Amino acid sequence: MKKRIRNSKMISPAYEDGGLFKKPPTELVVNLVPKFGKNSRQDVIVKALVQNGVEIDVIFAGRRKKHAEDVVLLLQRMWEDAVFSYRMRPEPPLRTQVRLPARLYGSWRTRVFEDDEEWIAREYQFLVALWAYKSDTGEMLSFGELPATEQGAVKSASTV
Repeated sequence: MKKRIRNSKMISPAYEDGGLFKKPPTELVVNLVPKFGKNSRQDVIVKALVQNGVEIDVIFAGRRKKHAEDVVLLLQRMWEDAVFSYRMRPEPPLRTQVRLPARLYGSWRTRVFEDDEEWIAREYQFLVALWAYKSDTGEMLSFGELPATEQGAVKSASTV
């Protein structure tokens, strides 16, 4: 039986962020909902609602994905609480009714794919560098870091 040997090279933050944040970063206010999963690279994907109820994928990739576990756990607890509180009612809750307001900083990416009817479709994804939200205790939490390319720009600007 063969064992897979992973490449032992360390990927620098600048190299990783160069691949992730190809478009200029922007700030976005969303409502995260308890719909989440992972892609083939094990990046954490959480659904979010933006203006007019449009649903997008929020992606926590690379070194930032380990810090996304806290927001996933909070969303799971919020969903379990919503299901429990609706036990005595005739209609179960919808996942889009459970919302966690969050402020994100990152960049947009478009994913092109073929839909069920074989039409070309586009899906908008938001790659997150920094994020903040209120915990279930009301404490403001923030995670992530500026894209490495921006950190360099900020450092060089501060030395001028």
